Amino acid sequence: MRVGRAGRVEELSLHELAYLAGGPWRVAETALVRLLLTARVEIDRHGMVRVVRPRPRDEVEAVLLAALGPSGTGWLGAPHAAFGPSAPARDLEARLRSRGLLVGGGTAVTGGRSLRLPTAVVVPLLIVVSVVTARTAVTVLGADPGAAMVLSSLVALLVAVALTRRTSHPDPYGRPAPRVLPLLAALRAGEPLPPGWRLPEDAPTPTGRTTWAALAVTGVGALRRRRLTAAFHGGHAWPPPRRDSRLVAGRSRADVVRPAGSPGRP
Repeated sequence: MRVGRAGRVEELSLHELAYLAGGPWRVAETALVRLLLTARVEIDRHGMVRVVRPRPRDEVEAVLLAALGPSGTGWLGAPHAAFGPSAPARDLEARLRSRGLLVGGGTAVTGGRSLRLPTAVVVPLLIVVSVVTARTAVTVLGADPGAAMVLSSLVALLVAVALTRRTSHPDPYGRPAPRVLPLLAALRAGEPLPPGWRLPEDAPTPTGRTTWAALAVTGVGALRRRRLTAAFHGGHAWPPPRRDSRLVAGRSRADVVRPAGSPGRP
């Protein structure tokens, strides 16, 4: 279905919404937070994940849980890294492209310059070029030493530019189509959905201080839970654990991020 065709409504799943807002990474982040808030995983302040109940609800969660291995414990980056090249991620992208909601991607993005030769070869070469140019300017052209130095520097600079090349890297992911942007903006601002869009019934379900849809569009920061956000971003904002904290499975209670409404809520 397409927006703007005789009252047709475009319906997005939560994973599709997350992909449009932030690509595969956002999909994995949203699914991981859902796993956490439904008490199926725990995440400590160092970004380590422990599976509590290995019960995936869909293929996205299955990929994330499988990435933690048989032990059910691993770094938060492992599920993120595993989801990007997975079949569910490719299926999401294909569906969105077929509906015209995702465009671009797969093209080369021009980057900076890099040396064609190793630095150990280029530096001596530039020195030799500079010295030869200066001596030639003095002996052949009769230039004074100051002008010869300026000329040799310019020649060395031109040689350095000639020995560099423009680099590029593939941009594998697309971007939301223009007609999707008003939807994303409305969700980020907490406004009603624009006409012609529909989200799943569970998308407006409150989770802490926000909704699943806002989480998919904005990321974990939408929950406004400092410890949880810190766990997803390296744990830099975590306060030190209290000295009187009792240990739980070798970790202090202050180290563990728990679902909303449970003891020790972030």
